[in-house]
Amino acid sequence: MFPLDQQDIDHIAPDCWQRITSLVGIALHILGLEDTPLPRGLVAKALLVLKPAEAMARRLLYLMAPDLTVSSVKARASGRPVPVALDPGARQYGQATRFRFSEPLGHAPKNNGPRIRFFNEPLRPPKPAPQLPTSAPLLARIRALQAVIDNPEAHAKRVARWLARRRAKGHPRPVSLAFLKVPGLARKCLLPEVKEDLAFLNEAAFYKANAPPD
Repeated sequence: MFPLDQQDIDHIAPDCWQRITSLVGIALHILGLEDTPLPRGLVAKALLVLKPAEAMARRLLYLMAPDLTVSSVKARASGRPVPVALDPGARQYGQATRFRFSEPLGHAPKNNGPRIRFFNEPLRPPKPAPQLPTSAPLLARIRALQAVIDNPEAHAKRVARWLARRRAKGHPRPVSLAFLKVPGLARKCLLPEVKEDLAFLNEAAFYKANAPPD
């Protein structure tokens, strides 16, 4: 992989944002525009396109973000996601939804071993029937992502300031992207063109994060 200069980024960014926009459209087609209960199958189907779209946006914002020095931004404790301006409707679920730049590295494997039950152990009461999830959390994530699509330059600058603060604090993981486990990339049903774009952006972002100093 070779480093991308500003001209390269300016060349690829419009097509990448258009791809992300198309994925958002697919997710909205699955979910609809209203907050309604959803079968878990539909939630999983929507996440199949929403997760890659969010991952592409994070990597593209990182590539667009200017390199800021410690002296150019006030270093302060801030591990929170980058906030975005949302329409008033996004606030009806409580706290305003924010587009998360950070990605978890993954969860520890679950303990799937047998559970030992003693004879004198009282039986547990039956669990209540699970309620169907609603589309509200996913629609809020889509609104946050759409805000990024609408004004990527401003969000790239916010990401740059956020990263500068993390570096100034000596954070062990200043660039908090899961390069080795990209959200949604391993799905076999992912469209080939989406997989190709996401893999390219991930490689470019990984190179930027690990490039040797000049």
